Order: sequence, then structure tokens, then C-alpha cells
Amino acid sequence: MGEMIYCRCPIAATPYYIEEVSLNVYSLEELSYYIQHNVYLLNQDFMSQDLCNWIGRELGLKTLMNELQEMITEGKPLHIFVGKILMETGYLTNAEIRTLLEVIASFENKSETECRKMRADRLMEKEKYVDAIYEYDNVLDDIRGKSVAPMLQGDIWHNLGTAYARLYFFHEAIFCFEKAYLLNHREPSLSGLLFSYKCLRDNDGFESALRKFNVSLEKSEALLKRIEEVTQNLEILDFGEVMKNEVKEEELRHILSKWKKEYIAVCRS
Repeated sequence: MGEMIYCRCPIAATPYYIEEVSLNVYSLEELSYYIQHNVYLLNQDFMSQDLCNWIGRELGLKTLMNELQEMITEGKPLHIFVGKILMETGYLTNAEIRTLLEVIASFENKSETECRKMRADRLMEKEKYVDAIYEYDNVLDDIRGKSVAPMLQGDIWHNLGTAYARLYFFHEAIFCFEKAYLLNHREPSLSGLLFSYKCLRDNDGFESALRKFNVSLEKSEALLKRIEEVTQNLEILDFGEVMKNEVKEEELRHILSKWKKEYIAVCRS
């Protein structure tokens, strides 16, 4: 798992296999570590008889096994089930456990589509754009033809467009932002669409979108002003100055290498 974990609970001879991430865990501490770092992957399937049986059989924690099985029988919510495991382990502090349980509880009153969108959103926040794209695509495939609120569908398309834009795939971003705006009618989706045309230097597409969606002159000018502000980024300006002047090949290579490494980093899944 990338770091050493001190285990005060028993260690299993036979691991518990977590299929979602193809991971074997050998102790409650490792299970707690998994929960802490993959909280957005947890769903109701985590409350399984297999997990309870493993805790009782392999770890010898019969009392905990019985308590967890009783929770399943009584239909207790997932955050209560997970909380029991985390408190038993003692691997995390009370504050860390409380934070994790609040996150899990926030999923429990949402639809499956909303939960999956939230998980993909967390991947976006962590700059795991490729993983987020796969997750958004899978959600959209699964809800095709189903009765899902247009606003929610539009927001998923918007975030998918954002992920593509952050990887500089602006053609794909344009497609997603337009789908988003037609469904959610939100200003950020329209702005994303227009920004993407500008990033491609596609002025014809930009003007066509202004006409298609009846964008007022005031909004258009505000957007162009915002684009001008963004392009005043100091790093961009510094690079522009370097290119204007005579520059050593080594210095130019250093700048491009830095950008290349940053891009490769966000492309990793």
C-alpha cells in the first residue's frame, strides 16, 4: 500500500479480496487504510456477509462479526457499519473517523447516479482527469434511455467537458459543454463551450455559438474580457517574453520539459 501500517489487531492467513480495486487486505488496519483512501468507492455492497465471515473466521473477532451481521439484518445504514469497523480498529483518530462517516452518510440519501457523479467529482478534485472521464462516461452510458433529471445529466456532461478541457482536448470539451447547456441551461456550461472555441482559436465556431444560443453583446464582451485576464497568467507571459528574445536552447528545453511533466502527471490514471 506504499507505507508501513502497525497492526495491533490479528493478521489473517487468508486475505479479504476487495474486487473493486483488486486488492487483498490482511488486517483491520489495512481495511481501515483502504476505507480512508477510497471512501468515495464505498457503496452498500461493502456491507457483505463475506466481509463479516472473514472478520470472524480469519481474524478471530467473533463478537465484531456478530455485531456487523446484526447490522446487516436490521438494515442499518452503511456509515454505521463502517463506523463500527473503524472504531474497533483504532487506526484512525475520532476526528478522522467522523469526517469519513459524514462523507459516507452524504451518499446515502442520494440516487445511485448522483453517488457515482460525486465519486467522479472527487477524482476531478484530485486531478485524476483520465479516471474521471472514464467514470463520467460509464455513468452516461448507464443512464442512457433512463428517466434521469435533465439537470443532473447536464451537470455530468459539464464535468466531463471540464475534464477534457483540462487535458486540452477542446474538440471533445465543446461537444460535452453543448450537450450540458442544452440539458441544464447553466451559464458555466455555456461559458465552457465558448471558452473552448477560443482555446481552439475557432472564431467562426465562437461566433456561431453566440448566435445559436442568443448570447447578448454584454455577456459576450464580459466573456472576452475574462479570456484576456486568463491569458495574462504570469507563466504564459514569461514564456512569451522568452520566445521574443534570444533564448538558449537549454532554457527553452527546461520550460517545455516542466510543462510536459505536468501534463503527463495529470494524464495518469
